[in-house]
Amino acid sequence: MPDTNKMNHTVPEDALKAGKAGFSLRTFLLKYNSIIILIIMVIVACCVSDIFFSTKNLNTVLRQQSTYLVIAVGMLMVIILGGIDLSAAGTVALTSIVMVVANTTWGMNGFLSIVMGLLVGVVIGVFNGFFIAQLRIPAFIVTLALSYITQGIAFIITKGNTLLIPESSDTYKALVFPGFASMEIPGVRIPFMFLVSLALTILLFLLMKYTKFGRLVYAVGSNEMAVQLAGVNSKKIIFKVYLIESVLCAVAGVLITCRTGNASALTCSGDYALSTIAAVVIGGASLAGGEGTVPMTIVGVFVIAIIGNIMNLVGMPSYPQMVVKGAIIIFAVILKGISTGKRG
Repeated sequence: MPDTNKMNHTVPEDALKAGKAGFSLRTFLLKYNSIIILIIMVIVACCVSDIFFSTKNLNTVLRQQSTYLVIAVGMLMVIILGGIDLSAAGTVALTSIVMVVANTTWGMNGFLSIVMGLLVGVVIGVFNGFFIAQLRIPAFIVTLALSYITQGIAFIITKGNTLLIPESSDTYKALVFPGFASMEIPGVRIPFMFLVSLALTILLFLLMKYTKFGRLVYAVGSNEMAVQLAGVNSKKIIFKVYLIESVLCAVAGVLITCRTGNASALTCSGDYALSTIAAVVIGGASLAGGEGTVPMTIVGVFVIAIIGNIMNLVGMPSYPQMVVKGAIIIFAVILKGISTGKRG
């Protein structure tokens, strides 16, 4: 005969476990809120404008977001560490300026001009990494100071003017044309710039998910003291992350130059830091560190992109758009707090 008392105790426990493992609408909504927001934004965009899904508009969105996507993935790594980078726009602008100066003033060809631009990212990354990782100065202070420094250097070099790559030059044809080129797929045109940024994004995804370095970045962001006690030099991890992030910002500067054929110090006042931080947070990363994924950051980038595209399609001025983006950051942080509270 089976032990009925044992069965009576066992069945409720099993049922309880099944209930815990069952589907929870609230948990689902909190976990995938960024994807849900993206779907809602696409629906709204289709309702407010019949040209949203036009080839021209989608091509424009992808080309514009190429730079933000590259920066956002780097910003994700920094935020996973529990840090921040406010010098992103300055790095982008100074890279673009040096690249154009190297070509038009120093007589370098397109390839060497790109190398010179990328070296700007390396120098800025070393600067950030040294002061933040080695000297332990808060990232907010270091990157804020560097944003002023890069902006000042940019205006000194350009004297407030826009630097142009002559359209008649071979460099213009070699650099700027790819910035407008697209890969044709039946019914779709994918900008070459977006393919470059997507390739870099996939590379960073593999780095963060499948390498020891990626795991250590998450570990340092979660508990740096525990990582140090395990014999790992956390300073090297932090230094490398800021170096990678700055180089990615430099890549974004190269992409902008290829798209526009010019360079301007006004790029320093762009919203690259604000929009990419918003994208990372919308994608579920925690500003406290230790959380965040590349795929969800991509979702966050396109949430911001579509919101901006909607505001452009309805003719909203740029300053109100800044208000909306600021509100989005607050909303995303609130959602993240609710989600964390639920899990805890």
